[in-house]
Amino acid sequence: MKSILYRNRYWLIAIGAALVFFGIWELVARVIGIEAILPTFTATMRALLSLLGTGTFWGSVGASLLRALIGFIVAFVLGIVIGITAGKYKALAAVMKPLNAFMRTVPVAAITLVLAIWVGSNSLPSVIGLLLVFPVIYEQTRSATENIPRELEEAMDEAGASFPYRLIYVYLPLIMPQALSSVSATFGMNLKAVITAETLAYSLHSIGIQIYYAKSNFVFEAPALFAWVVAAVVLAVLAEAGLKAIIRLLTRRAARTVTA
Repeated sequence: MKSILYRNRYWLIAIGAALVFFGIWELVARVIGIEAILPTFTATMRALLSLLGTGTFWGSVGASLLRALIGFIVAFVLGIVIGITAGKYKALAAVMKPLNAFMRTVPVAAITLVLAIWVGSNSLPSVIGLLLVFPVIYEQTRSATENIPRELEEAMDEAGASFPYRLIYVYLPLIMPQALSSVSATFGMNLKAVITAETLAYSLHSIGIQIYYAKSNFVFEAPALFAWVVAAVVLAVLAEAGLKAIIRLLTRRAARTVTA
């Protein structure tokens, strides 16, 4: 029994910390005594359980997750392709430098209002997610490509290896572990940006629009507002956990490919 507890001690600590946080939330809300300012944790959970039984909840969660996945996948593919190319060709890296800096620093709220006019409210969240994720994946990929040993490049030159062969059997296996290292955390950031964009752009069938509706009637729907926020956090945590498992599998396969 002790060995089991010791192996899982960090999980137990995390669960204990969460319970303490929820207890403080409940206590502070009861001391304030005004639901419109801060609903209790138990009221928020009741609202969340009520939402779980509705089609609106699952439709909104599915639509937001789909938008986040579309933007993330496009950003990941572009980041890998352009990152490898920029790592091989300094001219492209120089061109990408100011563009990457812009995407890293532009405020989400400001760019959301501009892009909503160009791409529409339903496509906008995916574009926002793309702009957030692409710079991270691109930089990781470019850096990993530049660190490929020169001796390996010379050996492939002597062997007459084609670029497709290098890409599939050398570049991707060497680069993917570094490119994947920040994917799980990046997806969480991506999901938060997507939900923020949905709220600002009034995207239909989304977590963001449900948060906006609850905020508009906050005096009567404060527990529902907090319930949607909790749902978004839980969704991000589950998505990150799933991605971490996938990344571990892909990293092991990439390592076996390199050693083979």
